[in-house]
Amino acid sequence: MINIIKSLNYSARRDTVIWLTIITLLISPLCALYLSGMINPDLGSEFTSSMYFASNLMGTVFTFMTFGIMILTCKLMAGDAGDKTINYEFMAGHSRKRIFIGRTIAAFLWGAVLVFIIMILPLGYLTLIYGWGPETSVNGVLFRCFLALFPIIRFTALTLMIASVSRGAGKGIALNYALYMVTAMVASVIQEVLEKDIVYPFSMTNVAALLSATNSRNVVIDGKTITVFDTAVPGDMMWKTIGVSLLCAVIYLIIAYINFIKTDRD
Repeated sequence: MINIIKSLNYSARRDTVIWLTIITLLISPLCALYLSGMINPDLGSEFTSSMYFASNLMGTVFTFMTFGIMILTCKLMAGDAGDKTINYEFMAGHSRKRIFIGRTIAAFLWGAVLVFIIMILPLGYLTLIYGWGPETSVNGVLFRCFLALFPIIRFTALTLMIASVSRGAGKGIALNYALYMVTAMVASVIQEVLEKDIVYPFSMTNVAALLSATNSRNVVIDGKTITVFDTAVPGDMMWKTIGVSLLCAVIYLIIAYINFIKTDRD
């Protein structure tokens, strides 16, 4: 199983599409900051990690991160389906169970863990350059980011399942993109027509709720009026995020595993 993970990592490090995806994800926060006008020498005091989160830019940027999850996960899980590599793994004496687990671990490392790290990087380098800022609580924001990892795992598991069942990275990416667009439209219609906030039914709406700040109050600090946002996470939101995400992830992985075990490879 370790050899399978090493082989997939070796191939991924030499995949041009994967590197282009990673580079795009890395520069997307900078593009968002530039387009929003936050990158401005005259507004250095606003160019902080706290303002980055308070302006909801972090949630907006994560929209691009979801496409990165799709590409990286599908490439690691089924990127070599067309060249019969899986058959060679069978011939090398690896069991279907070991092959599936190895590919799943690699897909999660690249699709979930790597994207999560890229997602929180702006908080790190903005803090180093400009400081945190008074608009939000450091602990509150970091805890929200930690909770966002669970819906990310859930979304990665769904992407992995579709890629495995469809037996191809290209087909997996296309199907996941189509499903994502349908999900976004459904959530938008429900919110607009029924005027109900959608949080837990979809992983992306769950992440959006965690990476956005809504409740705020004006506070005078050092003679300046500053809008301070409440980043505390309600108890029910925390447990629902963790519970629903893990439950859905387990269901997706079970479906993918059963399909992988019982279906003959091409």
